[in-house]
Amino acid sequence: MVIRAVLTSLGIVAGLFLLYLWGIHPRMNARRKQKTLDFARWDFAHRGLWDMTQNIPENSMPAFERAAAQGYAIELDVHLTKDKKLVVFHDDSLMRICNVHGSCERMNAEDLVKLPLSFTEYHMPLLEEVLHLVNGRVPLLIELKLPSVSTEICRYVYDLLKDYPGTYLIESFNPLGLRAYKKLDPDAIVGQLSGKYSSRDRLNPLIALLSSSLLVNTLSRPDFVAYNFRTSDAFGFYLNQYLFRIPVFAWTVRTSEEFRRCRHSFDGIIFEKFLPAEIVA
Repeated sequence: MVIRAVLTSLGIVAGLFLLYLWGIHPRMNARRKQKTLDFARWDFAHRGLWDMTQNIPENSMPAFERAAAQGYAIELDVHLTKDKKLVVFHDDSLMRICNVHGSCERMNAEDLVKLPLSFTEYHMPLLEEVLHLVNGRVPLLIELKLPSVSTEICRYVYDLLKDYPGTYLIESFNPLGLRAYKKLDPDAIVGQLSGKYSSRDRLNPLIALLSSSLLVNTLSRPDFVAYNFRTSDAFGFYLNQYLFRIPVFAWTVRTSEEFRRCRHSFDGIIFEKFLPAEIVA
């Protein structure tokens, strides 16, 4: 009886572990993996190659031009406005960058593009303006911002990108957005953004657990994972990297020392506040 009970318990544990592995596994395809690794050879300038010492704010046209001119791939963020336009902006709130209350989702694009970025002469760009500026010179890593359960933004991003001559990746913290985008464009390379969360993040504990453990992969089935490299000791991330061998990107690397460390353990790097080209190996 004791042996039977032990075997039953072991069977349950093994079954739950296999279920967990099924839940966190990415989309696994050799051709797609190689395509993703080709992107990962680039270094991605986080919100463009911005530098406030030169009065160039994040997610601004000069930041994107500077990155493209210097041969860096570009990471950027996209919101869907109240009047269904796509603007390039990071935060859910306008306060930090534009010094006004509100959000992109609750305002029209014609009002948003008039707001100065970080008290400079530059203004919030539309995604179509950024695409015209970059015009395929370097790859784009486009983060979909979905502050609610709505995935409406995916349709508008897809419609704008389907005729774009350059290469790009799609990523998001929201697995519902990635799932929706894949339905629109099955060939798109998509990545699950994540990391470990603390109480300061004010995230629902269950959502935080599902995200940090990468159980959200059940919905997104990503081609790559972009993870906060400072918390990359998470078990789910470890299994994705070393068991499933999915390409992994580090965010956000801010010093040359962090860059050297991440270069050995990540396939791709999203950086800011320094220039990788100036680092001596």
